[in-house]
Amino acid sequence: MPDGYSAPLWLAVAPQLIVTALLVFVLALGTILFFSVRKAKKRQQSFFNKPAYRTFFNFFLPLTTGGIFCLALLLNGYVGIVAPVMLLFYGVSLINAAKYTYGSIFGLGCAEIVLGLLCAFFPGKGLLFWSAGFGVLHILYGIYFYVSIERKERLS
Repeated sequence: MPDGYSAPLWLAVAPQLIVTALLVFVLALGTILFFSVRKAKKRQQSFFNKPAYRTFFNFFLPLTTGGIFCLALLLNGYVGIVAPVMLLFYGVSLINAAKYTYGSIFGLGCAEIVLGLLCAFFPGKGLLFWSAGFGVLHILYGIYFYVSIERKERLS
């Protein structure tokens, strides 16, 4: 194994990790769709329009590519580089979608890429960088988004 992980141990826990990751992803996506559709209805706008499809396509093309690449890495025993690759592809997805949504998403994407690159230099610290990228950065971005955009929209 190039990263020092035990293949038999990894293969024993891989199915549970993959199922958990997919479940979290589906729940997150469902939450995003629920609140986005609800907001569009409140504004009496259609959620399923051309800009929404562009955003969806531009976000999910690199994300799906990265997901398939990560699966190939896992199946070939390159466990140690999955975390940085996920952060990198997620960052690219955010940057790609930023053209069709709030521009501040671009900054979040850049931060995810920086974390992914840093993670690549610290083997065995993937969970720490995942927590920072998919947890802390999103909480900070959510606060920023609410204060700078959402609250202003409510007041106007």
